[in-house]
Amino acid sequence: MIPVNRAFLRQIIIVSGAFALLWFCWDSHSRTLFNGLASPLFFALAAYMSFLATQYEIAVSKTPLFLFLLFSMWAVFADARSGEFLPALAVDTHWFVLPIAVLLFSKALREFPQQISLALRIGATLCIINILLTMYFNAEWYDNWRLPPIFGHFRHMGLSIGFMTILLCSGDESRGILPGLFRIARILGIAIVIWTGSRAAVLAWIIAFPFFIYSNRKLAVTLIVDTVIAAALAQIPAPPSPNLAGVTLIKRTLLSSPASGNLLSGRIGLWESTLAGLDGIRRLWNGLGGNGFARLQVMHEAAVKPWGHVHAHSFIVQGICDWGIIGMAFLGCFFLRSTLMPILAGWRRNDPMALSGIIYIVFTGMFDATLYHLEHLVYLAFALAWLFSRKAPPRQTFPAIQPESSGAPAPLLAIPGILTIALLAGFAAIHFFSSGYRIGLGWYFPTQ
Repeated sequence: MIPVNRAFLRQIIIVSGAFALLWFCWDSHSRTLFNGLASPLFFALAAYMSFLATQYEIAVSKTPLFLFLLFSMWAVFADARSGEFLPALAVDTHWFVLPIAVLLFSKALREFPQQISLALRIGATLCIINILLTMYFNAEWYDNWRLPPIFGHFRHMGLSIGFMTILLCSGDESRGILPGLFRIARILGIAIVIWTGSRAAVLAWIIAFPFFIYSNRKLAVTLIVDTVIAAALAQIPAPPSPNLAGVTLIKRTLLSSPASGNLLSGRIGLWESTLAGLDGIRRLWNGLGGNGFARLQVMHEAAVKPWGHVHAHSFIVQGICDWGIIGMAFLGCFFLRSTLMPILAGWRRNDPMALSGIIYIVFTGMFDATLYHLEHLVYLAFALAWLFSRKAPPRQTFPAIQPESSGAPAPLLAIPGILTIALLAGFAAIHFFSSGYRIGLGWYFPTQ
């Protein structure tokens, strides 16, 4: 591979690439159908990772690599039995590239920690401002906020904004133009999340809050004040619409206990009927392949209740639909060995912002759609990479990068850059051929 030797040009490409990827994550909904594939975003992610692969050499530990290969082989097996091999495999490639993305992002963050952090915070701020302006200037098209092409579903957009507000909680509350702008954007972001009624996002933000208290009590007071101001701003009523009633989280949840009960009972009923449907067709243990929840309803005509959902609103249930209990066990063992154990082993060295971002995504993934969609996997990759790039324990397993100052040889397996690029190109080709009908490329692939 040929690395970019000019330091300034190298920095510009890597930092601007991270900014562009964050921006395109939430904006990609306006450029593809709401079908889980998110092929335009995958192509952008693959291109950026391919460039990083030319700049950095990555390595992995043997045990996490073996566990991930077990999961990958099982996922391909489930996809092969799905009846829609390429579309199912295209969805699963999102998970196949996640560890590679963490490895490459970690290297970039170690070389340019301040620059990339600033770029991501500026990107989060501009995303929030841009969304607010879009909502304001399209107020007469209020119904479109719930449908493509503006945001997808605006509560789904609220889940992305919730993560971006965490990026703006760095602890740097000094006076100045940028810190002041970040704080204003954070308040507006929290207000958007509350206003959309995304209860999973609000609860996840509250659960992540103690980690900031642990790291910086002064910041905790600031965040409490900001949250109160955001809750007040969130009471601004929605534009008038003949079909939709403007509601806020406080009206929906805090002042109406039946609404919360209906939410919980609806989720439990959805999960129970999904697992019962899988058990009824004897696919509970081996799954239906990528995007198995939709396939369960369409191909196998399972009576999932309540009707009308395109995902299971829980990563665990969605994963069982895709890979079965066996596949989820393989994936769980991989994340236990590669991620959870290093986090627990170096608890005091965990960066609070990165750890809070991981907790936010995992929690929302348990009760909503985050880990079903590629953009949130990209957010998770950034958070994991930031977490592991900020600390270097003696034997780090994931992202499995030894500190340069370590004298002892590391028991790691180097991954050639050309192999990484070849894998990414193969995954992108799978996306291209499997999503042609779905993203408007049907004229390249005549229907039978």
